Amino acid sequence: MQSLSLDGPSIATGAYVGLVGYVAGIAVGIDGTGLLVGCGLTWLLVALALGRRPDLWVELGQRRLLAVPTVVPTGVMVTLVLEDELVNGVSVSLPVLLSGIGFMVLGFAIWILGNRAYADQAAGKLRAYWVAKPDPGRRRRIRRWSLLFGLGTVAAFVGVLYGAPSFLLSGGLAALITMQISVRRPREYEVCENGLKYADIGTVTTQYVPWERFDGLRETGGAVVLERRWWLDERMAADEVPPDAREAIRAAVDSPTTR
Repeated sequence: MQSLSLDGPSIATGAYVGLVGYVAGIAVGIDGTGLLVGCGLTWLLVALALGRRPDLWVELGQRRLLAVPTVVPTGVMVTLVLEDELVNGVSVSLPVLLSGIGFMVLGFAIWILGNRAYADQAAGKLRAYWVAKPDPGRRRRIRRWSLLFGLGTVAAFVGVLYGAPSFLLSGGLAALITMQISVRRPREYEVCENGLKYADIGTVTTQYVPWERFDGLRETGGAVVLERRWWLDERMAADEVPPDAREAIRAAVDSPTTR
C-alpha cells in the first residue's frame, strides 16, 4: 500500500484549487461555513492526491507549464486594473481584488515550489558548484535599462499629478527596483548530470535548464556565456568561474547523450 504524503507544491496546488472552489461557490450564491469546510476538504484531498505523484512536477516542468497558475490570474488582474484606470464607470470590487491577489500569490508559490521539486528530481548527480556575479557587459546593459526605467518612472510620476493612470508609475518603480537588485546580486550555479541549476543568492527561486536547451559555451570580453536556444544566454563573470566548472559545462553541453 502506498503511503500518503504531502509536499510544498502539492499543498500550494491544493490551496489554489480550494480557492477556485470558494470563488465559484460565492459566484453561484453559496456562502457560509459549509462552503469553507468543503473548500478545506478539497484542499486536503488535492494535496494528498498530488503528493503521491512526485513525477508530476517533472512532467509540468519539462513542458514549462508551472508558470500557468501565475500567468493567468496576473493577466486577468492587469486587464481589470487597466479597465479600472482607463474606463469611466468601471471599478474593481474589493472581493475581486483580494481573490485575484490570492490566486497570484498561490500561483507564484506553485511556480517556486514546483520548479524546486522539478530541479531536485530531474537534475541528477552534482558535478560542479560555484558562485558568480553577472559579467561586465550584462551589468552595463542592466544599468542602461535602469536609467531608461528611472526616466520613465519620473515621467509617470509627473503624469499621475496630471491625471495619468497610476499603474505606469507602479510598474516603472517595480522594474527599477528589480534591476537595481539584479545588477549586484551573484548567482549560485550547479552543473548536474542532466542540466544546469541556478538561483540568485538571497532568493527562494531555483531554475533548472536541461542541457539540450543549450547550444554551446563561449568565452568573450571577460564573460563566460552559456548560449541558450530560444532564450537569453546565461552570462557570468569569467574570473569567477573555476576551470573545473568550465570543463564540466563543456562536457555536458557537447555530450551526444544530452541532445
